[in-house]
Amino acid sequence: MLLASISGLLASFILTIDKFKVLKDAGYTPSCNINATLNCKSVMLSKQAEVFGFPNSIIGIGAFSIMLTIAVLLFFGFSFPKLFLQLATFGTSLAVIFCHWLAYQTTFVIGALCPYCMVAWVATLLVLSVLLRELVELKKQSIEDEDAIIAIDTVKKWLVPFHALWATLLVAAAFLGV
Repeated sequence: MLLASISGLLASFILTIDKFKVLKDAGYTPSCNINATLNCKSVMLSKQAEVFGFPNSIIGIGAFSIMLTIAVLLFFGFSFPKLFLQLATFGTSLAVIFCHWLAYQTTFVIGALCPYCMVAWVATLLVLSVLLRELVELKKQSIEDEDAIIAIDTVKKWLVPFHALWATLLVAAAFLGV
């Protein structure tokens, strides 16, 4: 979660800086413009890049900053209340849905991919995976049945690989769709 949060925060920050540079100078070429397919500028200039009236990357800066704080606290052994983890997981689930909508939009409507956006998509899925693992661990602590504990450990073990595969399929599908 720590690496995913840092990656998502950096990608969001760079996207925001590049967006402001494009707004200031229409001839500016963002750092993530690689070719016709990997073209951040096409995505940045679309209406989908500002769903709520401001750059989506600003949402990423806020959200990934919060997730980075949570990740650091988890790293140092802080235990969050169940309700907090449930709310963080709910918010991250909404972010995953938003990322999938954006992935669809960039792939099939805009017709270009933004590398930094794809980093944010993957990071969001991995953050969700870790939050789900934390919730599953809380559930495990309240169970005494040995079979249920084994089942929970199995689910917990496969959450991150499952979401990593999901993220890989999302990015691959985007490349195939463009």
